[in-house]
Amino acid sequence: MIKKLFAVITYCALNMTAADAAPVKTIISCTVHGPKVSAVNLYTLKDGRAMSLGFQRPDANGNCTFNVDEKKEGVYFFAKAGGKGSDYKYVIYLKAGDHQKIDFYLEQTSVEYDRCVVNKPSSETVVIQKWTTALNDYVKTVFVKRDSTYIKYSEIEKKAGLFLTTNKTANVFFNNWMKDKVNTDLKYLRAANFFGFGKRLNSRYDSSSVVKNFYKPLLDKGIVSNPGLLKSEHGMDLLNYVFAYWEFNKRKSGEGLAMAPFSENMQFMTNNEVKAAYLAYKIQPIKTYEDFVKQVQPYKALLVTAEHKAVYQKKYEELYLYAKGTPGYNFELQDVNDKTYTLAGFKGKVVVIDMWAMWCAPCLAEKPVMEKIAHELKDRDDIVFVGVSVDGLNRRDIWKGFVKKNGFTSIELLSNATESIQKYYRIEGIPRFLIFDREGKIVTVDAPMPSSGRFKKIVEDVLAAK
Repeated sequence: MIKKLFAVITYCALNMTAADAAPVKTIISCTVHGPKVSAVNLYTLKDGRAMSLGFQRPDANGNCTFNVDEKKEGVYFFAKAGGKGSDYKYVIYLKAGDHQKIDFYLEQTSVEYDRCVVNKPSSETVVIQKWTTALNDYVKTVFVKRDSTYIKYSEIEKKAGLFLTTNKTANVFFNNWMKDKVNTDLKYLRAANFFGFGKRLNSRYDSSSVVKNFYKPLLDKGIVSNPGLLKSEHGMDLLNYVFAYWEFNKRKSGEGLAMAPFSENMQFMTNNEVKAAYLAYKIQPIKTYEDFVKQVQPYKALLVTAEHKAVYQKKYEELYLYAKGTPGYNFELQDVNDKTYTLAGFKGKVVVIDMWAMWCAPCLAEKPVMEKIAHELKDRDDIVFVGVSVDGLNRRDIWKGFVKKNGFTSIELLSNATESIQKYYRIEGIPRFLIFDREGKIVTVDAPMPSSGRFKKIVEDVLAAK
């Protein structure tokens, strides 16, 4: 009887499914020393870029914790809320089941953490942090001293080979991954330098014929099809720069580079893994359903992973529901005098909505511009400007005082951040500007900033339409 019971227990243990087993927890425990008001932003490396995993606000003791869904091993970056997340200054390498403790040190006036101390870092973390620091130091140097670019690049290129040789770990997977990352980063530095490390590709160009040979390696077509570029947080940036560099050489000018359709670049990539990652990356900033149909849908079959399919579906639903000409969401919100307004109540008027909050500095910077545009159109009775604060209904009295103190002249309404317009249009960041025509139909739910000349042009075009 005992033997039979033992056999049953053994059989059950051997046949447990993965779902029956307790999940392995991978934890990052953080302590912020200094002002506790700033959150800790966490990013993970995936598909050639650093993707945000959100943020945590420290408690009264400066502590916060991230539970990450790490299946095997991966790279994670940290940044201070409001800091320079794109620098990816602090980095760790985690394996499934790790529990990593990190201390951040912050001074009152700093825009990023002054120091990061990883307690008992793994050999992989030590190596990748060393390379990340060298990479950022290089960028800072050449950004300030442009004339040192070519000498400094030659130096870091030589150091890279030595670095890979002298910083091998017992983790063969990591060593191979690091080799791909370093090689990608070197190409990224060369390509980014041509555009002065500018994200918008329209700031400055290092196009002198004297340094033409320095950029010649960027003409290699193989760069954009190498899956190794997915191992670096600068992989997608590298593609952006290389495609723009090719276009620059074809046009002999930088005019319109940022406006070139990304789908035209798909023909140059021969690796489907890179193609899919690039497509998933480029889906994010698409603003209109028409653009989505033209640029993304022809390549839908490339998106084979569950994650990539989810990215496609989310954007499809977002744009199809919010396509130009679709009836707008009929909100119902109150102003500073507790008067209720709805979108339907503005029928016959073009409606311009400004989503903002008292704590949002970029929002407040755009407010005077919006007020100026509204003032210029004050004699028209077929347009209305509406501000919608997402500070929350529980802060109504504070919000009323803020609106009164600043003398805002537009209709000002209040909403919870997770409700009404914010929820319906899945608005993840503010400021955000929405424009509806006289019938309450969508013109755009993601208009340019008022400080952009394009914003006023859209408003004028809607007013001119019959």
